[in-house]
Amino acid sequence: MIGPSYGSWRWNTFAQFLEELRAAPKALHVAALVGHGAIRAAAMGFGDRQPSPDELEAMKRLTVEAMEAGAVGMSTGLVYPPGLYGDTEELIALSRVVSAFGGYYASHMRGEAATVVESVRECLRVGREAAIPVQISHHKAAGRENWGKVRVTYGLIEAAACTHDVTFDIYPYTAGSANLSQLVPPWAHVGGPEAMLARLRDPELRPKVLHDMVHGTPDWNNFFRVDWRDIRLAYVHSQRDRWMQGLSVHAAAEQMSRDPVDLALDLIVEDGNRTTMVNFVMAEEDVDFLLPKPESMIGSDGRAFTPGGPTGEGHPHPRSYGTFPRVFARFVREKGLLRLEDAVHKMTGKPAKKLRLDRRGELKEGYFADVVIFDPTAIRDRATFEEPHQFAEGVHWVIVDGHITLDRGALSERLVGQVLTRAR
Repeated sequence: MIGPSYGSWRWNTFAQFLEELRAAPKALHVAALVGHGAIRAAAMGFGDRQPSPDELEAMKRLTVEAMEAGAVGMSTGLVYPPGLYGDTEELIALSRVVSAFGGYYASHMRGEAATVVESVRECLRVGREAAIPVQISHHKAAGRENWGKVRVTYGLIEAAACTHDVTFDIYPYTAGSANLSQLVPPWAHVGGPEAMLARLRDPELRPKVLHDMVHGTPDWNNFFRVDWRDIRLAYVHSQRDRWMQGLSVHAAAEQMSRDPVDLALDLIVEDGNRTTMVNFVMAEEDVDFLLPKPESMIGSDGRAFTPGGPTGEGHPHPRSYGTFPRVFARFVREKGLLRLEDAVHKMTGKPAKKLRLDRRGELKEGYFADVVIFDPTAIRDRATFEEPHQFAEGVHWVIVDGHITLDRGALSERLVGQVLTRAR
């Protein structure tokens, strides 16, 4: 992993980032998307406004540079600043650039709660008007009052997929994970992280932040406000407060006789916006409905952790350890919602085709030897929300580019992962 949390930035362009990534030892392959938020921030900062014509042209140039360097597509984070300040026309304009290079549009949509249906419509509109393949990231309907809406959104996706390349990914859990500051209203993020932290410290502005976190605003519905028992602290940077990791915000606040909203804001400030959470906001019935659909793929939305690292790596979402084995154990064997071969395809060939990776994702002569050998009767996840740092069972060998990376529980010290780019 490279980035500010692990050292200083050493790049100013996407090409330089990929060079840094190529030089870093990697256990697995990496195919990189250029972030719409990064493009927007580079061209116009964290302002809550639409770009000027010159700024939009600058964003297009940055997108061209990234695609020429090897990006496989463009991603959006439309619930995060500064991406949330961009409108649909901006997304279409940049997606047309990506489409010209054969890339695709991957979207963490504008809303997964009250506006989930409208957000899917926006995503499909971008795909249609920019003539670009669409990937909806970790599709869900968040918040109890929105459970069941995936039947409406899937109807839209299914209809669009008849004439357009539209797919989505999903993970086999009823909780997500994000930075704790995602609970803070969008207006408080204007100007960037430091400006947000300053607002949380401001005695005149903080009450308004507290109010809007609980009640939302006319153009923003904070689906996390349902119950603070559903928000579990995953990583707390402050050594003094690290005892809270794994507890819900409600439980931690109760032990301290504190208001949970006030405690959450204090943690964001004290941690310098590094606190993360696990949020229980999804319905199991919705996951069961979406995961077997032909347009779905399996994605963890996780990251690599080192158990017992210098900070203990916190108390993360178990998806980073267990997503793929859990699909086999729960959805193939226990629930019978997927055939084994369909589950494998959703994890391998289908994503490789979407990313246009050369000779990857299938077992064929002449293809690269990226292979996982597992026992289909025994593979299962062991990581839980209470004990997340546990490796799966039933995986015997992992082969990366023909090199055995995992040999019956023993990890190789040789890291042969590559930076992959789309097939020309």
